[in-house]
Amino acid sequence: MKIGYIGSGKISKFHLPAIRNNNLSIKGIGTRKNSANCKTFARDSDLLEFYCKGGWHEVLDKNLDAYCICIDTDVTADILLKVLEKGKPILVEKPVAWNLLDIDSLCNHKNSNNIFVAYNRRFYDVVNQAKDFCDKSDSGTVNINIPDSKQGRKVFLSNGCHMIDLARYLLGDFEVLNKVIRYDSISGEIASLTALCSNKKWSISINAHSLIPSNFGITINSKKNVFELLPVEKFNLYEGLEIIEPDSNNPLRRYVPKIIKTGYEISNFKPGFDNMYKDFREFIRSDCKPSKKNNTIFEARNTLLKCIELIGDN
Repeated sequence: MKIGYIGSGKISKFHLPAIRNNNLSIKGIGTRKNSANCKTFARDSDLLEFYCKGGWHEVLDKNLDAYCICIDTDVTADILLKVLEKGKPILVEKPVAWNLLDIDSLCNHKNSNNIFVAYNRRFYDVVNQAKDFCDKSDSGTVNINIPDSKQGRKVFLSNGCHMIDLARYLLGDFEVLNKVIRYDSISGEIASLTALCSNKKWSISINAHSLIPSNFGITINSKKNVFELLPVEKFNLYEGLEIIEPDSNNPLRRYVPKIIKTGYEISNFKPGFDNMYKDFREFIRSDCKPSKKNNTIFEARNTLLKCIELIGDN
């Protein structure tokens, strides 16, 4: 299958190996017209013969089976609208847009079903073990931790959206019942968010805080078990407690949760990317029929909507 690739930024070095491993061949690559960065990336990736100095417009002039768009979110929606006119399957990096107006223009396009959004964590094996745990659970409580090394609304939409999308994938959609947002006294940016959310099955606590030494994680408590993704690439399943009595080295009685199963996301590729491109390959073959992972533009819109509900619209 012949792919047109629009992008050359840092994330592209993770896309290319997974693309190639799934028998997808890039036959056109471009970004802006005469982009030196894109030309260098194409050369370093053995794609110089497919470099389009005319930019992404030239990529669209080629006879291709599908497209990948991995560029700055500021311009993604505008370019994606143009690519949709080709009527071909398109994989696009998340979050696709910063606001509902832009993403709604994509959802309302006649070829909106052709869009496959690259929420790669839906393809983690450990995440899908967590989903199986959630699906088999009657009810419970969930704690979601969203730290970041930077502050800002767009930082949350770009990075935190992964965790909100995971929450929706694992738990189903949910309502924001209450939230508290605190702002940095110097930068004026969002410093922290605490939200209480719920649906018919789960009570959910979301804690987002910038500039703290912590990992992204989700802890799911249901009946006698705890399923922990911390970081998201590792899981522990707990059941029961080991009671350790005080001794000369430690004067305190300790209650240590017992791990009954553990696992890691192990891959030769960026986690989730190889499985994601396997899914995209089938998406192309099936005339854009989504799999159970449901990486549609409509799912991406619902994730963006939930993020905006949490942090506000400006």
